Amino acid sequence: MKKRISVLLSFMLFFSLASQVSASESGDGDKVTSIAMQYQGVPYKWGGTTPSGFDCSGFILYVFDQIGMDLPHGSADQFNIGTSVSKSNLQPGDLVFFKNTYKQGISHTGIYIGNDQFISAANSGVKVDSINDPYYWGAKYAGAKRVIKEEEKTPPPATLPTGQYHDVSAKYWAKDEIEYLSKKGIINGYQYSMFKPDSTVTRAEVAKMLSETFDLKSSKGTTFSDVSTSHWANEYITAATEKGLFVGYGSGKFNPDSPITRGEIAALFNRAFNLTSQETTGHFNDLPDSHWAYDDVQTLTASSIATGYSNNTFQPNKETKRSEFSVFLYRALTQ
Repeated sequence: MKKRISVLLSFMLFFSLASQVSASESGDGDKVTSIAMQYQGVPYKWGGTTPSGFDCSGFILYVFDQIGMDLPHGSADQFNIGTSVSKSNLQPGDLVFFKNTYKQGISHTGIYIGNDQFISAANSGVKVDSINDPYYWGAKYAGAKRVIKEEEKTPPPATLPTGQYHDVSAKYWAKDEIEYLSKKGIINGYQYSMFKPDSTVTRAEVAKMLSETFDLKSSKGTTFSDVSTSHWANEYITAATEKGLFVGYGSGKFNPDSPITRGEIAALFNRAFNLTSQETTGHFNDLPDSHWAYDDVQTLTASSIATGYSNNTFQPNKETKRSEFSVFLYRALTQ
């Protein structure tokens, strides 16, 4: 029982990881800026709308076409679309306009790129200038328009009571086990009451959990070609394999970032919880006697920690999801 409590605490730490914020793709304004900057030096051409030569509005038309926006040709016409923006609120991708250059009224347009600078097709070709240039552009600045629709920011989902998650419905197959472990403080979800039940667990993550659970220490360096001494899980992987909980692959690799399979979980749970062999409950269609995890799977299923699928398969090579892992852990701790 002490060992199971230790395992319980380890998994509690693992599933308490905060949600990782993924890097979002650049917005359309940044994309427009990036595209426009690629054409610096392209010569000016009256009426030009291609990289062989641009006029000011033709340059705008061409660049915005690359992100699927169809704008009119002509600086005055472009000035009549979009939403007016003050100079203090300019954002990359906004159109900036100038008056009284070669004629009265709106006569030049460019793309704001940040830091009070804009890029446009001027007489000397496509180049970057300051909207506050005291010698020319500053006095001719006429205003700006935002033609890129701003994305509406959706407020985050409301925080739910402990054990409830927006992505675990009341009828979800593992709902009771996830809720039980959550209310016990064993397993926590991610930010905004999300559990991510279909996310997988990697071999390196499990090696870390088991090493910390059983206070395993490594007596030597890594023995796997794909686990360098600087790998974050090097010591955990080495310690777990020295203890006999893990084995590598025939190629001398550990595959630390590979999702752990159901067959591997069967082997690990048998070793970690010291499960005893029981009378087998039957054979699975996809698990011949010669399969390396045959005995482990039979023991795990006979202990009612794991079950097969309705088509009488176990799918030992299938990646283990957080939902499955939760159910296996719940059963191992409560049986």
